[in-house]
Amino acid sequence: MLPSTHLTLHEARATELREEAADYALIPRDRRRIRTQVGLRLVGLGTRLAQPPTRHRTRIA
Repeated sequence: MLPSTHLTLHEARATELREEAADYALIPRDRRRIRTQVGLRLVGLGTRLAQPPTRHRTRIA
């Protein structure tokens, strides 16, 4: 592929991606809700990882 052809294709794709990003940026969304959900899941995971594993031993008397 010629360098000029490669550059032309790259510029065309970059323009498409910029337009898609600009359209996506206009979509209203609640970032707080998403951050809260992710944060709660991370806290839950961290809590489970911080606890020592439980082993149930049967005592024979």
